[in-house]
Amino acid sequence: MDKDFHRTFTKCPCCGGEDRFMEKLGEELKAKGMAREEWNFHLDIKQGVVIDSAMANSIPIGSEVPGYGFMTDICMDCGCIYAIDLLRNDAKSRIDLTSPMPNRGQRRRDAREQSKLFHPFSRS
Repeated sequence: MDKDFHRTFTKCPCCGGEDRFMEKLGEELKAKGMAREEWNFHLDIKQGVVIDSAMANSIPIGSEVPGYGFMTDICMDCGCIYAIDLLRNDAKSRIDLTSPMPNRGQRRRDAREQSKLFHPFSRS
């Protein structure tokens, strides 16, 4: 599979409908000024890496492993839940050094680091 695989689906695979439930709810919120214009609304977002958990500890730090991300929504014509966006990307393996009870300073540093992490559907 191509490392930069990205596909968007605009129609329901079952009936061909183009109206999506969560997307329409988002449009209503935007029209009322209750949501930002740049926000996207969908039923679910999943992201992660494809890795055998038994082998995870033996992978060298900094190695790239295949990652994925997808968004789903609901067809308003037939009720089918389907993928509207599929993405394949690589993620680097790393050590998770979080302590069980981080102090306030560590929580702040962690929050700053979290905000810098790659989000598969960000538009940067």
